Amino acid sequence: MNFLARVVRFVVGVVILSWGLKLLSRFFAWVMKTSGVPGGPPNYSQPGGAQQQLVARQLMRDPVCGMHMPENLAITYRDNGELRYFCSAECRDKYTNETLRRAANG
Repeated sequence: MNFLARVVRFVVGVVILSWGLKLLSRFFAWVMKTSGVPGGPPNYSQPGGAQQQLVARQLMRDPVCGMHMPENLAITYRDNGELRYFCSAECRDKYTNETLRRAANG
């Protein structure tokens, strides 16, 4: 009986401690949000805050693997005057080898 009481007391202590830590983390997140601390989340209630934080990015599709990635992160390749976007150098190389192979066969 003594062992069981210790186990129950330990479990209750862990639950109370975890609730307390979660409550403290929510409190500090709220304090940082309302005080406008630079390390905190962006405050969109200020004028111009949303326009400065959000940047629209166009997603481009890789013709080899079909993966979508932002245009500014994609690897580009110009093929017959047309700009193609790739997720990696490996996909770009596969595309160029395939294109050269088709040109040699055709």
